[in-house]
This record gives sequence, structure tokens and C-alpha cells, in this order.
Amino acid sequence: MDSISQCQIVLSKISEFYRININDPDEKIKAAIQNLLDLWPEVLVSANTATDDELFALNVSRAVLTQVFAIVLSKDFLNKDQLLVRKIFFSLFNILVDNTSIFQDNNSIFIDSNIRLIIKMAMSITSFVQFNDGDLTKPSDHQLLIAIREHIDQDFKHDNLTDAVISFIWNLSDRTILVPRLLKAGYAKSVVDWILTREMKFTVDKIDAPIHILHNLARHDDGIDQLNSYDALDVIEEIKTQPYIFDDVDDMTTHIAMIRTLLINIKQIKHDSTYYSNKTVNMLLQLSINAAKNENYRYKGSHVSEPLTVLVKLFYNNEILDNILCKNEIKPSLTTSSIIELFTTLLCQLYSKINLDNDLLENYTCVVILNLFWLISNYEKYSYLIGECKKLMDIVKIAANDKQSFIDTFMPRTMKSIHQTANDILRKFNNNN
Repeated sequence: MDSISQCQIVLSKISEFYRININDPDEKIKAAIQNLLDLWPEVLVSANTATDDELFALNVSRAVLTQVFAIVLSKDFLNKDQLLVRKIFFSLFNILVDNTSIFQDNNSIFIDSNIRLIIKMAMSITSFVQFNDGDLTKPSDHQLLIAIREHIDQDFKHDNLTDAVISFIWNLSDRTILVPRLLKAGYAKSVVDWILTREMKFTVDKIDAPIHILHNLARHDDGIDQLNSYDALDVIEEIKTQPYIFDDVDDMTTHIAMIRTLLINIKQIKHDSTYYSNKTVNMLLQLSINAAKNENYRYKGSHVSEPLTVLVKLFYNNEILDNILCKNEIKPSLTTSSIIELFTTLLCQLYSKINLDNDLLENYTCVVILNLFWLISNYEKYSYLIGECKKLMDIVKIAANDKQSFIDTFMPRTMKSIHQTANDILRKFNNNN
């Protein structure tokens, strides 16, 4: 088969999907995206021997993949069909693996533009994927992550590939189960360096990306250890949150406070009330509340577990705990009882699904909320409110006696498990009676 025939065959296969539209049956749309992604490695290979006219046609055909993928993103089945979601993500990721060399020697405009599209698509679907311990563990996966990191390390020209891939790494790092893969690939040191050089390395709209990636790495204990070995805390505390650098200064101030809390130990927090201003603490509480009230438990990209994890650590400081529960300036104002009621409602919503939908993040959020209530119960001024909240105590009793094997994946060493926390809360109130 000559090279012209190969290109024409590929283009003919792509043409079968031109008429896919949003009103087509779901199964037809699912088949279309899978077939297109299976075909795309052939598209990239055929470009090597394509004529100028054929290369132009291949470039135009990218619109078909873009259109079908956009239709998939608009469909409800994306939230329900995890097998399809994983198939799409790993088809995209494996295309990147097969083209790892582009991050080392980018000399093809056609391949570059296609890979940037694949990266954008992979980034868009990452949040839908339920990852497991075996994902991204193959040697070829590891080499891709290293190649991406090294490309960003060496780029000071804001190139298009860096602009695309930094967002993908940001989204990957948001999945805490994948953080060990990034740490193994050397991202802890690089991210600290990227923050120091971010104004030269990234475009304005991506200048805060390395700070968010560092925050995501710090949500894992191994990330904390590695980041501290590279003096990440010193780098974070030097960040100036001027309006001309960050679009949302309050959001960045909140994230810097969260990073700092994650990187320091509880002993430091107990003696460090002055760093956490009332404004900062109120922003953390407000972020938690806003995320808790949203359907997907996120607000401005942050999952409710992120600020709550920080609040759990801050609650080891009695002054901060008292300020949050009794002296907060949330609008509309919240009493201690209403704060407990809000997070009890969230706990009830999540605990009813625990170990049913295999959502590690929701399971972890149950861990965080119970740890939060355990710390409040240790504070004499507020402990009675925990005991008087019947909905909460009912959940605590169930959790204490539940024989299920809870998935406490990536639970911080500063927290106790669901079972242990529930038993400790019960023990406290039983001893008081």
C-alpha cells in the first residue's frame, strides 16, 4: 500500500463521523468517540508520508474529533459510564505516551497541534475519572511524566506546549491518588522552581498554576515531606499577591494559607495564631461553606475537603477554633450550631453513599468532617453542641459500629480513621455521662 492510499483510507474513516450531532443516540455518540480515538494514532502516523494537500485535509479533520468530544462532554452519561470515561482518558493518555518524544524534540507543527488538542481533551475529562492505585504506573507512563516536567523546566519562552500541558498536570495533581506518580517523576522540586520563575515561564493566565499544583502535592503526606525538603514554605511565604499578577487576590491568599498550614506541623500551629488573620480564617470557612452547598461539593475549583482539611489542622489551635466558631464574620452570619448543622448535613449526604460509589474523595471528606467534630468535642465550650446534635450522633454511632472496611485512602497522618474518630467521640460523651 502506497503512502497516498494510507492517507486516503484514514481520511475516509474520519469522514464517517462528520455527521455525528448532539441529537444522535447516546450509544452512537459513545461509539464515535471511541472509534475516533482508536483511529487517531493512524492519523499521526499517516502525516509522515502525506502530501501537502493530504496534510491540509488531516488538519481540517481535527475539527471532527473536537466536535464529537464536545458532544460527549455535554452528555449526562459522562457522569454515569465510568468504563467509557476511563476508556476515553487512557486512549488520550496513551496517544501522549506514544508521542513522548515531542516534549524533547518538537519539530513537527502537525504533531504539535494534534498533541496540544489531545492534552486539552485529556485535561477536560480528568475530573470525571475514578483513578485507582494501578493507574499511570507503567514505565512508559513514568517516562512521559518526566518528559513533560523536563520540557517545562527548560522552557522560558511561554511555548504553546508548556501552556497546554501545565493545565493538564494541574488537573492530574488534583487527583490525590496520582500525587505519588508525580512525586516519583520529580515534580516536587520542579514545582518549587517553577514558582520562583513563573513570571518568565508561564503566560499570564497560567501564572498561578504552579502554586495550585504545589497545593495539590501538599495534600499528600509524601508531598509534604518532599516539598519541605526543597524549602517550599520559604518560597510560598515570599509570594506577593499583587492584583496585577493575580486576577483573584483573595483566592490566592486563601490557597497560600492552605499550603502553609499543610506544610507546617501541629506543634507550630498551636503556637502560631498571629499568622492567620481573621480575614484569612473567614475566607477558609466561607470557601468550605460555599463548596458544601454546591451539588458537586466544589467552589472555584476547590473541593470541600480541601479547606476542611486545613480547618481540621487549624482547630488544634484553640484561639483559631474559637474565632471560627464564635467570632466568624461570614455573610450571612453563622452561629456555632448552624456550622455544626451544615457539616452534619454534608456528612449525612456522603456517609449514605460511602463504599457504594467508590468515590475516594467523598469517603475522605467523611474522614475530615468526623475529625473536625472530634476536635470540637474536645473543646469544653462547644462539646455539648456535638452531643445535642441528634443527626450527627446517629451517624457517629453507626460509624463506630459499622463493620465495613472503610477506604481511608491518602488520609493524612494528622487525622484518625472514620472508625477510630467515631469511637473517640462516643467514648468522650459516655465518660461525661
